[in-house]
Amino acid sequence: PAGKGGDSIGGRNINPIGAIMTNRSSSQPIAALLVPASLSFRPLLDHLTEALRRRQIRRSYGRMSDAQLRDIGLIPHDVSAALSLPLELSAGDALARAAAKEVARW
Repeated sequence: PAGKGGDSIGGRNINPIGAIMTNRSSSQPIAALLVPASLSFRPLLDHLTEALRRRQIRRSYGRMSDAQLRDIGLIPHDVSAALSLPLELSAGDALARAAAKEVARW
């Protein structure tokens, strides 16, 4: 049925003027219903981003010799340990901490 300022399709008010659409059963804006769903993808996106960063780290540091790694304050074990961390933790941050510890020893 047509209502003031718009039509109704599937329980949603459609306003051609551009007002916020709502779900009749809850009267919440549709955008408010979508936000929690989009937040549930955030950890997945974070893990994907970290996996891609680790791929780049593996490519870059994997090509370095032990001497080159030592020049930047790392050893091969630092790289493998950082890459084996859970995806919730940053491998880049772990490598930075390992290099900083080595520099502090000098």
